Amino acid sequence: AVVSTQSTGDEASKYSIERKTMGKPIFMHQAVSFMLADMAMRYELAKLAVWRSCTDYDEGRRNTYYASIGKLYGAIAANKNASDAVQVFGGNGYNKDYPVEKLMRDAKIFQIYEGTDQIQKLIIAREHMTRFL
Repeated sequence: AVVSTQSTGDEASKYSIERKTMGKPIFMHQAVSFMLADMAMRYELAKLAVWRSCTDYDEGRRNTYYASIGKLYGAIAANKNASDAVQVFGGNGYNKDYPVEKLMRDAKIFQIYEGTDQIQKLIIAREHMTRFL
């Protein structure tokens, strides 16, 4: 999911340089630049959650909590980034000649595969609450 989150952000960023409206690349328009910033932020946060889980595992600590956060947030970020990338591409976002069309379809599997969003939330809640019981 993290790689998909990065790929959609990268594709949208490259396209926003190529596509021009009103005489300038679309990334120079505030609305598009905000979407690109959000996409970059979601990628970095998803990556950090996975890294935290890996660090805990490498150091012999239980990593269930951060692994589930990484899976859940990665899936959410991949789907939102794919949706935003399609938005940046405009009508071309639905065209099979552009990669974001497939990335959008592929992103949905992250919410289903290896435990649905709801299952990850149950695991996160259980692990979170063990700190207080």
